[in-house]
Amino acid sequence: MKKMLLCLMAGGLAAAISGCLASPGGLAPSTIPLTGKDSYTVVQENVSGGEGTIGILAIPLWPTSAYDALQATKEAYNADGLINVSIENRTWWPLLLPIVTYHHLTVKGDAIKLKRGDRAVRQ
Repeated sequence: MKKMLLCLMAGGLAAAISGCLASPGGLAPSTIPLTGKDSYTVVQENVSGGEGTIGILAIPLWPTSAYDALQATKEAYNADGLINVSIENRTWWPLLLPIVTYHHLTVKGDAIKLKRGDRAVRQ
């Protein structure tokens, strides 16, 4: 009976520590400085992009960068910047075997084209 209880407790602990972990958070209202003289056009709302990496025992093999994820998202939508920006970091690992993990960093927001005065921003 003790062995059965010990096995059930070990299985419950293993199931409790495996699965998915997410940590969302706000990054900034805008990725580029905006003044009262600037105007912008929303290219597309609710865009997202990111990058991921594989890890061994929850240690990433190569680092994921919020800057790289942000730049990739801007390039994907041909935008000058993002507004209403948030970032989310997720980690997945297989059930009962958290040796190999997958880490993914996602940047979300609204893609914009910016105009400063009478000219468009060139990047």
